[in-house]
Amino acid sequence: MNSMQVVAALIVLGTAGRVVAAGSDMLPAERHQGGVAYVSGGVGKKEAEAFKHAAGRFPLALEFVKRAGKRDEFVAGINVKLTDRHGKIVLSTKSDGPFLLARVPTGRYTVAASYDGKPLKRQVVVQSKAKQPVVFEWKQSA
Repeated sequence: MNSMQVVAALIVLGTAGRVVAAGSDMLPAERHQGGVAYVSGGVGKKEAEAFKHAAGRFPLALEFVKRAGKRDEFVAGINVKLTDRHGKIVLSTKSDGPFLLARVPTGRYTVAASYDGKPLKRQVVVQSKAKQPVVFEWKQSA
């Protein structure tokens, strides 16, 4: 291998490392509310990809979309309320994008999400070693 090939290989390896690091850097800082750590966002293609990649590190992954014709569109500004099986609110926030990833204790929860004045609810069971993905989809008004 000549010196030009070595330099080219180092550039490729260095660039690959920066791409991986950039993916994790695209996530906003984690926030905390009570015993729940969460992160919300995903606006733009790169940040959405970072959220999809990071979802496996969180037991609860919420995604918010609006049905627009024959396709879905991401939505943001969703009011989210997570309550435990006793009805205690463990998280109440507004999403900064179409994704909300949360670290919550194992248990049964109700997730209430509201977009454009239209509420949706989902019952979820969060387990310690399994990711619980939940997609909220609102149909576009005619």
